[in-house]
Amino acid sequence: MRVLIVPGAGVRRYVHPAAERLSGRGCDVTLCSAPGAPGPAPGLRDYGAQLAEGIDAACAPVDLLVGLSFGAQAAAVAACLTRPGQVRRLMLISPTVEPQARNLSRLLGRWVLAGRDEPLRLLAEQAPDWCRAGPVRLAQLLRSAAALHLEDVLPGVAATLTVVHAEIDRITSHAYAARLAAERSARLVVVPGATHSWPYGDAERFADLVEEVLR
Repeated sequence: MRVLIVPGAGVRRYVHPAAERLSGRGCDVTLCSAPGAPGPAPGLRDYGAQLAEGIDAACAPVDLLVGLSFGAQAAAVAACLTRPGQVRRLMLISPTVEPQARNLSRLLGRWVLAGRDEPLRLLAEQAPDWCRAGPVRLAQLLRSAAALHLEDVLPGVAATLTVVHAEIDRITSHAYAARLAAERSARLVVVPGATHSWPYGDAERFADLVEEVLR
């Protein structure tokens, strides 16, 4: 099974353990570059368009496209723009950005609050990635996230949808995740005890969920 994972804002290394665990179970896993990181287009819509081009150019379709946090928005754009059948399933984990947070100050405020729930070791892992991305690209990324509304993108996605909400998520509310799932008659999964950065530190449960979705 071919699985593509789009990580969160400017950070990638925190997803390595989850991707490696899934690969160890026999999946063909690609961990994409992070939105906002040096290289890819800083805007989520442009990133998603570039990802769609890469998926269409590949020989094999994607069995599951996973988007984490801000990466969920880019993954949804990609799934919307690919040729029919190229993305079979789409999983959005901790999807952003709900209407109440669609300005830079509110979004940054929620990001800071969410950081208080995360282990200190996560910040130590993410800081080098954010430094490489730089404040200008990260600010461009956040502005693009506030302007890109998932509820407007998902109607154009033909792939089977799963929405995953971390129980302790200060950035995305349960109500918004449930709304995204309900509007598409999709499955909503709530991960008990998880924070916005899930699946960080929880590779086994992530791999279990992916295997379940792929069945």
